[in-house]
Amino acid sequence: MTSRTEGKDHRMIARTEAALQNGTVTPEDLAALLETHRKVVSRIDRLTRISDRQQLQLKDLNELKNQFVGMAAHDLRGPIALIQGFSTLLLSAPNLDEAQRTRYLETISTVSRDMADLLNDLLDISAIESGKLAIDASLERLDVLVLGRLDLLGSLAARKDISIRTDMAPVDVVLDAKRMSQVVDNLITNAIKYSHPGSMITVTVRADRDDARFVVADQGQGIPAEEIDKVFGTFQRLSVRPTGDEKSHGLGLAIARKIVAAHGGRITVDSVVGQGSTFTVCLPRGAAA
Repeated sequence: MTSRTEGKDHRMIARTEAALQNGTVTPEDLAALLETHRKVVSRIDRLTRISDRQQLQLKDLNELKNQFVGMAAHDLRGPIALIQGFSTLLLSAPNLDEAQRTRYLETISTVSRDMADLLNDLLDISAIESGKLAIDASLERLDVLVLGRLDLLGSLAARKDISIRTDMAPVDVVLDAKRMSQVVDNLITNAIKYSHPGSMITVTVRADRDDARFVVADQGQGIPAEEIDKVFGTFQRLSVRPTGDEKSHGLGLAIARKIVAAHGGRITVDSVVGQGSTFTVCLPRGAAA
């Protein structure tokens, strides 16, 4: 109800009250009063529903905040302790041989990188949930972008003797290269994490009539059917564990889904336990949403 309408209703109510007092009320006056009453009740009901919805949104945001704090406290405590421990060893044992010193420094570097990755993921989720995810789109070759990320991630697969087969078609897509690189990285590193040593991952880029498709198929453990709906959830941890003791914070796929959605696309997964999983990103070839 607008302020103008509310003023009109107030005047009508005042006239009806005056008519009731002097005995000149008409059936039309009563009908108008009942209609105003109906509109007021409807507005109150609508405002109540809005308030309830806002309360639920606040509750969800508060739960998300608590999850952030819990995630940071739990997953950062261990790495910080490791860094402190190895730093103390380096400072208190100046006679360490070069091999030991190098090993300790490499551990500190690896743990620091893991912490930075987690913090970046938390910041991304925070931006996404608050509606502040910015998409800076331009015309890009999706196949070139994917191949570039594979060059950077190939060493992760090599450590587990995992081979990566590619099937690339030239595809132009309007996208945010930085954000889409996050999607590519998340899907490929996820496949490497959950694949068995010595297995194969197939990465495909192809064009359909209106869409571009980026597909990552592994020969890993697969995801139980009852857990498929949780795959893209924030802070979700499934029963399937990485095969090489890699870290998993339950954020990467949630971030990937949000970024793809911000481009007007969709991401799906097909999986069979014991056979592997296939993740498919479908992007419109026109402008990003």
